[in-house]
Amino acid sequence: MGEYKGITDPLNEINWSYYWQKELKELPPSNKSKDWDNIAKKFKTWMKKDDYPKKLLERIETKPNYSVLDIGCGEGTITLDIAKKVSDVTCIDLSTEMLDLLYQKANKEGINNLTYLQGDMLDISLESIGKKDVVVASRCLNGVMEIETILRKINNIGNNVYLTLRHSENLNYQNNTSNIIKREYPKYPSYMYVCNILHKIGITANVEKLSCETLNIYEDMDEVIDRYCWKMGGLNHDEETLLRKHFEKILVTNKEGYLENPEESSDWILIWWKNR
Repeated sequence: MGEYKGITDPLNEINWSYYWQKELKELPPSNKSKDWDNIAKKFKTWMKKDDYPKKLLERIETKPNYSVLDIGCGEGTITLDIAKKVSDVTCIDLSTEMLDLLYQKANKEGINNLTYLQGDMLDISLESIGKKDVVVASRCLNGVMEIETILRKINNIGNNVYLTLRHSENLNYQNNTSNIIKREYPKYPSYMYVCNILHKIGITANVEKLSCETLNIYEDMDEVIDRYCWKMGGLNHDEETLLRKHFEKILVTNKEGYLENPEESSDWILIWWKNR
């Protein structure tokens, strides 16, 4: 956009990347650089009870001859279903353990059209990856400091780009947790920063909320605490004790025997655009 008859677009005058980075720097250190290798196996279990993958896969356009880049592929929550519908998928993840799990699952399902790349997403380029029909960055960009850099990279690589970012209109569980342990719940930057960065670099993106019906589900109380410890960047003994008492009061057991938190739900924002 820029200028029209001497009028400057005010959205382009703001350094949205700066504010994104500023909010990320305020997160606890362990939330900025999680050890994904250590949590890989737990993450696999957590994702089994999530209806988010189905919601996202319904929105991604695929064709049998398509090539796909899956950024932050993890253990294949999205990757494997896409691989069954396209020609080939290049999978990149920082965690070797995640890629090992993906390889094992792909082998078990007889999927052999995957290319595995271990490394930082910021290292990708059009020259190293090549042009792709689809780029997917599912739930992996919220903690990326150089967000504008990666957005420009994936825009250069993909004809169709799909990325998802955190969003939650129900903040009750975050506020309650903060009040109980007297510590602020880690807040990731708003997806609106990404929308405005895209606008600034000339990309008109579609934005929609993926409303996930599934409440967060836990095997037992230890998993509840484990997950909150991960989210909060660590819990001390007193904080863990307080949260256990709180969750013992509010968690309910569903018909499958899992624990559910009626205060907690996860919605995600899908941002997507076409380059052709």
